[in-house]
Amino acid sequence: MPAIRKILIANRGEIALRIVRTAREMGIRAASIYTDADRDAPHTRAGDEAIAIGSSYLQIEKIIDAARAVAADAVHPGYGFLAESADFAEACRSAGLTFIGPTPETIRMMGLKTNARQIAASAGVPIVPSFDQTAELECPVLIKASAGGGGRGMRIVTARDQLDEALNAARGEAERAFGDGTLLIERYIEGARHVEFQIFGDQHGNLIHLFERDCSVQRRHQKIIEESPSPALTDDLRGGMGEAAIALGRAIGYTNAGTVEFLLAPSGDFYFIEVNTRIQVEHPVTELVTGIDLVRLQIEVAEGKRLPLHPRMLGHAIEARLNAEDPLTGFLPSTGIVHAWRPPEHVRVDTAIEPGAEASIHFDPLLAKIISYGPDREAARRKLVHALGATVLFGVATNRDYLVQILESEEFRNGQAHTGFLPPAREPLDTPEHIAAAVLYLDRSPVRGIPSNYRNNPYRDPSMKLRARNQDLTVSWKPLNRDEYSVVCGARTLACRIHARMNASITLTIDNITRTYEIRESGAHIFVHSPRGSTTLTRLSRHPRSAASSQRETANSPMPGQVLRILVREGQPVKTGDSLVVLEAMKMEQTIRTTINGVVQSILVDIGQLVAPGQMLVQINAEENPE
Repeated sequence: MPAIRKILIANRGEIALRIVRTAREMGIRAASIYTDADRDAPHTRAGDEAIAIGSSYLQIEKIIDAARAVAADAVHPGYGFLAESADFAEACRSAGLTFIGPTPETIRMMGLKTNARQIAASAGVPIVPSFDQTAELECPVLIKASAGGGGRGMRIVTARDQLDEALNAARGEAERAFGDGTLLIERYIEGARHVEFQIFGDQHGNLIHLFERDCSVQRRHQKIIEESPSPALTDDLRGGMGEAAIALGRAIGYTNAGTVEFLLAPSGDFYFIEVNTRIQVEHPVTELVTGIDLVRLQIEVAEGKRLPLHPRMLGHAIEARLNAEDPLTGFLPSTGIVHAWRPPEHVRVDTAIEPGAEASIHFDPLLAKIISYGPDREAARRKLVHALGATVLFGVATNRDYLVQILESEEFRNGQAHTGFLPPAREPLDTPEHIAAAVLYLDRSPVRGIPSNYRNNPYRDPSMKLRARNQDLTVSWKPLNRDEYSVVCGARTLACRIHARMNASITLTIDNITRTYEIRESGAHIFVHSPRGSTTLTRLSRHPRSAASSQRETANSPMPGQVLRILVREGQPVKTGDSLVVLEAMKMEQTIRTTINGVVQSILVDIGQLVAPGQMLVQINAEENPE
């Protein structure tokens, strides 16, 4: 086959930038596509040229037209969007374009989990027991969308009385995400690990695996920490699982990159889950332990070149996904403008964010992948913890501190994490220190201790009213001498000494510990970062709310999103815990429930409407108590 001269990248974000880097190293030109919402995104500037395709990355005809317009001879789908669309791969082939991935026939065979299970069983690969009739199932069970992945259309059911609601929710989510509401019900294996094998096939009949990735640390059935090698595999188990992955690949004549996913039970038995017919989000950990550029290998295989037949694995790599979400509110999506971004040094960072970028409800919450490498697992873990501590991102709530909490947990340290493992998100212990840093940084008056733009009188210490997470508090501070202060924050009194106050930081000693705190302001919001964590504060008005306002009972949106379903009507009695509205944002559904007994007074939104955080959805009259 002729060498590829120009690639159209049918994707966005960090994977588009990732593909551009390898293409340039290979001397291949790269073109990007972008939607209306992404016209100023970094990936539009990264390639040799970029072409607009309208409102969506799912428009096959427009992408094919774009490839022709820029004279590309190949298309790389990245991951997500159309990466596992057999119709897209077929359209590329029909247009004379090289699709950098498996054949359309392979994608179609593996696209439905029900078909994939049958093929795996025929190839001698163990599969998880499933149920054809709901009458015969025994809980716990796992409901899965047959036509897709990424945690969408997936529910764990632990009791039969939960089944109908879970089936309806999973079916609706699958239909919206994949256009197919077919579901698969499997036995749920508690305490299992998620271990996947990276396979590669070339056009000469060679098929290899590049070892495993352990992706057991998940939230909402979506991976957030991945590593290679898996701490759970012995050499014998690695050999057996690798052979099973190769057997399945041979059964379908696999070419290019793919991932065979398994569940590893506590007993040591393993079961086939699915084949992802694309490059994975977590591919960097494989690249670091093998020294092989997987995107380059994809391109070379698409050009007809042979695979290296004896890959080796050396060292240990761990990847953490920095997401726009708040673990303390059940991983609700976060949106906003990135006011400051400083990635860590001495680790690999795959990202497309930059100051001024927007985290939007329209795309996946992934902001960056931070990947460490070391000679062994503990070295890689320590390096990643340090890197996350040095990562600065202001403007959007992220899971950064929670990732550190996971990596520092005893279960993860000991290599015992499984798919049901997640420590409860911990309230940051250093919030009072961050608050003290913020008020002393903002105290910019000519006379220390008399803050400009704040009320004061000779008989009271200067103070500021702030909201930290869901708590409103008044913070006061008193100058003791030129550089020393006493700061009262809730029940704590902190002894503080200022060493330096710069344009965007303040260095303080608080209770005998000296740290530098980075600080940014945006409107009423104050962002504070230290190596121990990040805090977002909001300045509040000193004027109390009216009595009428404080007595109003409303259900508000906890996140930006779109109204999917309205489950109540005006005049309907409701009880605490009843479902009111279902929202969707960043591929995640969130059911809004009432916290009181009452009667629905008014519904303030419509199906399909976009809502902002804090927007009122339903107003409930709490004066009537339903039977």
